[in-house]
Amino acid sequence: MEDLIWDRNPDESVMLTGADGFFPPAAERRKPRLLLVCPPVKMPGKAAVWKRAALRLEELRGPFAAECEGWAGRPDNFGEFLTGIGERGEVVAEAARRGWGLVGLPG
Repeated sequence: MEDLIWDRNPDESVMLTGADGFFPPAAERRKPRLLLVCPPVKMPGKAAVWKRAALRLEELRGPFAAECEGWAGRPDNFGEFLTGIGERGEVVAEAARRGWGLVGLPG
């Protein structure tokens, strides 16, 4: 899963923090990190993982029904979930095709 989503503390890697990194050192430990960054060089790998994951999304139908259907703030049904996750996969694939990176902020 790390190939698809990277959620480590950037302070753990000198390559990611400081003057030459993507993230500034964390000033306030109680505030969550909201900036998500993926450089262009990593995008082809992310796109490949999304492509493989797309082939297995149907396996999530049962767990989605058991855990997510009907919850406020979530997709109402599995079809809406597939649409949303598919749109994210398309963004990753297009960014990789164009040689772009991605920057995201949670909504």
